[in-house]
Amino acid sequence: MGILDRLLGRKSGGGMPELVKAILDQFGGVDALVSKLQQSGISEQLSTWVGHGANAPVSKEQVTDAIGGDAVAGIARRLRIDEDEAGARLANALPKLIDRLTPAGSLPEGGIDERTVNDLLDGILRR
Repeated sequence: MGILDRLLGRKSGGGMPELVKAILDQFGGVDALVSKLQQSGISEQLSTWVGHGANAPVSKEQVTDAIGGDAVAGIARRLRIDEDEAGARLANALPKLIDRLTPAGSLPEGGIDERTVNDLLDGILRR
């Protein structure tokens, strides 16, 4: 299993990484998640994830503040991990996920559909 798979919470046996599925389900998809992040205190970091170049890091505390403690708690329950671990995994996974979903350096017009997300995750899982 690769490092990104572990960061994304992939469980042995394959399938969509559980952490990514949990966060996308929590917010109703990538567009809603990005919108939430744009309105939060990490919009500056988000712009580096979408844009070209290095991704700015984000802490688990910043992620928790950005998406809300209830959202992190729900993801933690779903993954059967503690909230601290869920925040840390999200802090590691979100920059990579958003970066890979925006290879042109911007959000695609009309948003990012579920098939694009699934294709990306399938590619990650095959590595």
